[in-house]
Amino acid sequence: MPKKGGGSWKRGRKGLSAVVTTLLVILLTIVAIVIMWAVMKSVVTKNSEFINAQKDFFSEKIEITYIKLNQSLVSISLRKTGGSLGTPGGQNVTETLEIAEADIISVVDLSGSMAPACSGVSSTCCRNTLGGSYSSSTHICSNVNPIRNVTCTTTCGGTWVDKLSSLKEANKELTKILSEAEGSRIGLVGYNTHIIDSASLDLTDNLNQLDDKIDSWQTGGSTCICCGINEALRRLQEDSSEDKMKKIVLMSDGAANIMCSEQNTQNAMQDAIKASCDAKAADSENLVIYTIGLGEDVNENTLISMADCGGGRYFSAMNVSELIEVYKRVAGEIRNNLHSPSKFTYLYIIFYNETTSYKEKITEIPDVLVIKNYNFDLTGKLEGEIKKIEVYPVIVSGSGKEVIGPFFDSWEAEE
Repeated sequence: MPKKGGGSWKRGRKGLSAVVTTLLVILLTIVAIVIMWAVMKSVVTKNSEFINAQKDFFSEKIEITYIKLNQSLVSISLRKTGGSLGTPGGQNVTETLEIAEADIISVVDLSGSMAPACSGVSSTCCRNTLGGSYSSSTHICSNVNPIRNVTCTTTCGGTWVDKLSSLKEANKELTKILSEAEGSRIGLVGYNTHIIDSASLDLTDNLNQLDDKIDSWQTGGSTCICCGINEALRRLQEDSSEDKMKKIVLMSDGAANIMCSEQNTQNAMQDAIKASCDAKAADSENLVIYTIGLGEDVNENTLISMADCGGGRYFSAMNVSELIEVYKRVAGEIRNNLHSPSKFTYLYIIFYNETTSYKEKITEIPDVLVIKNYNFDLTGKLEGEIKKIEVYPVIVSGSGKEVIGPFFDSWEAEE
């Protein structure tokens, strides 16, 4: 009996051990599954963040518009050509926000280069078929009657470029947006070789008067940018109060070539810059000057310097199709202090010499259609001649991982 009892006791202990072992296996399996799930979740999350970041890299575009090298000093201008407009709260230009009243004058270039023209045609087709004036350097046929726009494209195989019509439409959008602020007034100043009184209008809140004056604009003559700024300042000083916010929006499609006695620098471009500086000095608290450049022939350096001196910003419209959006952008900024939220956390600018490279981080990303300048001193950082410069977007994911996108634009030194 004791032997039989002892045998039963051993079999019970063995059965209990098997149960414990099975439970341990189950627990270890569960732990392994939890660990594997955590790892897989982390991988999926990181991959998802990476995929989303890759999508964002293609939602905006930044290009190099200007490079200047002076030994170890490098000046770069960047322009954002893609992206949306908004406010810090995510609102856009069309939404109604609380708007501060201001007196605004739009100063427009009505020189001969703003006239409708046919681009990319032969001299024979320009003169004989279109009856225009041909430029061999630009292949542009100017002084063409607008009714011949179809002939330009079909018969001569050119591209019809109507800067004036786009300028008119853009200014109507500007005045419409700004007129929504109760108490705000808008004035117009047209300039070419001098101030065009018939194209200008005193400060008013009457949209019909503004539209009628804009519709009357015609082109001809040279480009006196300083004339436009000086006249805008004069009108503001005579008709606006000291404590009211004042804005000047100046547009040009070329280079200043007429000087002003008020500035007397003996250089038309320097006169334009000094006119902006003088205007700002006359009302440093309340006056802001914005500048807009249209097309590839515009002197951006002058307009950028004018905006810098006037406490505003320079906006770039590379062609007539962008001009209306640029004016909307300026109107939005005047109204609501708009900015364009960027998908990127920052940019990397990478400089290369013959053998190595150096990287700089840019956190202030340009707004849409705005050209922003950056200056770098590479002394002790990268020696020798710079051969190449590249611009890369960077997004920092939610997990803190730095994701670098494909390069936006690059510059290489000529051999």
